[in-house]
Amino acid sequence: MYEKTKRVSRKMSDYQNLIQKYFAKNLNVNERALFDSLKSNNEEFIALFNEHKKMHAAFQIIEDKEVSDLINSIENKKGTKNIFLKIAAVLTVFISGYYFLFYSGNNFDSYLDEYPNVHFPITRSETENDIYKAFSAYEQKDYKLAIEKFDNLLLKETTPEIKFYKAMALLSIDKKEQALSILKELQNFDFDYSEETLWYLSITHLLLDEKKSAKSTLELMDKQQMKFKKSQRQELLNKLN
Repeated sequence: MYEKTKRVSRKMSDYQNLIQKYFAKNLNVNERALFDSLKSNNEEFIALFNEHKKMHAAFQIIEDKEVSDLINSIENKKGTKNIFLKIAAVLTVFISGYYFLFYSGNNFDSYLDEYPNVHFPITRSETENDIYKAFSAYEQKDYKLAIEKFDNLLLKETTPEIKFYKAMALLSIDKKEQALSILKELQNFDFDYSEETLWYLSITHLLLDEKKSAKSTLELMDKQQMKFKKSQRQELLNKLN
């Protein structure tokens, strides 16, 4: 079973490399022939190509520097999950209009967007273990179930990444105080979602009418020259000054 999974993973990786070279206009004669053959009669390849095509179009449409910065930060995160799926998850949020909005007034709820699942993107080929079930529930917006599954994972091993996503799920069901407690704890960790933690910590403070704490957290992000939500941070700081 393990060897079969490895073969499937290697095949999909080969397909992705071929598709990426196609969009980079870097296929040699033999690769082009293989590409044309697969695109004509291989359903797996066609489905993967269509996903890449959507993402390629999205890159052409979206030119905001913060998109590029966030994607670069995701590429630098640790983990073995497929980077294409992680970037696609981010682009889904951007294109849906959740990530970068222009706000008026002090409607701080508007800044609380859903953070995409870039830690464990779900694919059909995955074994349905505990982490799969947790992030599958998260992607399906079944946040109560996701929290239950995250708690099960945390009983086995306490990891800041799982705690972060538990906090995101809690925020999604308006459990601000519980989320705040987790985010406060996580701000002391250096991990993949350190910048995101401080951003959501500041927004949670605002939603709880703790403006002084929110402002100090945003200022800390600026002081440390964090890239995440840079434009929105400045917008918020202007409102809070």
